[in-house]
Order: sequence, then structure tokens, then C-alpha cells
Amino acid sequence: MADLTIRTERTDTDAVVSVGGDLDYDSHGRLEEAVDAALDGGRPPSGLVVDLAEVTYCDSCGLRVLLGAQARAHDVGATFVLRGAHGQPARALKLTGLDQVFG
Repeated sequence: MADLTIRTERTDTDAVVSVGGDLDYDSHGRLEEAVDAALDGGRPPSGLVVDLAEVTYCDSCGLRVLLGAQARAHDVGATFVLRGAHGQPARALKLTGLDQVFG
């Protein structure tokens, strides 16, 4: 089991949330908090990018957080980009059809 790591950066226009480790029942709340923090504040970003390049495992709780992040971004008028998924997280996205949702 790999601990979840989260790093958030802000560019001129976007908030980039980079995630690593296991995104699962035990850790998903931390990503929800990071997404909320990235989108809250005086001026929301034009886009929210969630980078899964270092995520090694993602369960249904993690997938739900990603769907919520997309909805939350759209609620504040931001675009949503999911990038970097590979291995088991990419397979989970494909098996559930969410790869098409996040397209």
C-alpha cells in the first residue's frame, strides 16, 4: 500500500493537482479536500487539471472523487482535464467507461 501524496500548483490560468500512491477508501477524502481548496478562493482557475501519473491504485471511492472533481470544476466555470492515468487506474477508468467521460 502506497501512501497518497498530493501536490497542488497554480499557473496563471489553471490549478494542477498532482496525485501519487493509492487513491482509495482510506485516502479519497484528502483528494476531495485538495480539489476544493484548488477551486475555492477569490478567483477560481480557468481549468482544473488532475494528474494521476504517480497513482498506483484507484478504487471506486477514487473514481467517485474524480467524477465529483469534474462536476465541481464545471460548477465554478472551469474546464476539467484528467491526465497521466496508467496501469491499474487506467484499467479502472476503461472498465467503468469513465475514460470516455473524462475523454
